Amino acid sequence: MRTLFIILVFLLSFSSIAMPENIILVRHAEKQKGVDPSLTQQGIQRAKIIAQMMLPYEPTKLYSTDYNRTKATLAPLADLIDTHISLYNPGRLDEFAHMLKKQTGTIIVAGHSNTTPVLVKHLTGRDVEIAEDEFDKVFVVTFEDEMAKLKIHSSNK
Repeated sequence: MRTLFIILVFLLSFSSIAMPENIILVRHAEKQKGVDPSLTQQGIQRAKIIAQMMLPYEPTKLYSTDYNRTKATLAPLADLIDTHISLYNPGRLDEFAHMLKKQTGTIIVAGHSNTTPVLVKHLTGRDVEIAEDEFDKVFVVTFEDEMAKLKIHSSNK
């Protein structure tokens, strides 16, 4: 019984220190006009570039808001790695950030110009901006000794 208790304590303590390798945040690619628009041709191309850019990170989980443009931004990557896209609520970013920090592997999150910076802030404590006409920023959050580090890349060719 004592051995079982020790094993249980070890497993619980191990799970409490589990953290993701990377959390990568992107804004959706270029969109058409309208209430819940799809991507433009340029946006479709950017989504393909983002997919290729993410492959070396070996993503394990994809998250998107429930909008056509964010789901379409991750669709090429989902097809390449043969996985589905999970949805998150952009109105509950604090809870979502907390949940992301408890996962493992590399997580890719597609959001918006007004939600992605907020999520970066929740994860890293750093302020970032995305202009309304800016679609190329890629935020890579890594964790070392439970400290978040942020790198910003571009999905431009």
